[in-house]
Amino acid sequence: MTTFPVGGLDLSAAGRFRAGRLGAAEEAALAGQVAYFVGQSEPPCTPIASCLQHIMEHVGGDEALLAWLDRFPGRPRLVTRALELVALLDRYGDCRPLVAALRRRRVHTPDPPALAERLPPETDESTLPSLGGEIKARLGDDDPTEAALLALDTARLLADLAPAMHAVPGLGELEPLAVESVRALETVQLAVQPRENA
Repeated sequence: MTTFPVGGLDLSAAGRFRAGRLGAAEEAALAGQVAYFVGQSEPPCTPIASCLQHIMEHVGGDEALLAWLDRFPGRPRLVTRALELVALLDRYGDCRPLVAALRRRRVHTPDPPALAERLPPETDESTLPSLGGEIKARLGDDDPTEAALLALDTARLLADLAPAMHAVPGLGELEPLAVESVRALETVQLAVQPRENA
């Protein structure tokens, strides 16, 4: 069963990590704590924010922090892959051809179950990015199972829309990115499923 540590950040462990003196199990626990704060919508208090900044600098910056978190199953990997999807939604979600494709799809096909209550009746430039906000809210609510299901259904929706974007300037790379997001989130969803059934 996957565990998702919550609560404070072990500042002592963070210091030992930056000094290269943290064992594998302690590093995994620290990654879970870091992921908890990275997944929050509100910034943490100053001591924790400062410690997170030091950890990020130690591993090599923003992107390296996500790569480090992705090495650990459970919350760290979920947060990493969910935030990568949110970045895709922020980057492409308000593009008019994609919005038009979503609007056409919704006329003929019911919304995916996990998205039905979260998608507004009208489709516009804010519809897809708003799903990114919903995913981040679930991470912040400490609901990893729901966050994983919501992110996976959102990624699948994006992957369904992406093939129609091949010929659209600036959107040709969307399909491989969306397909990879589905694959990555399917792995995470399998990892959090036992918690739902426990």
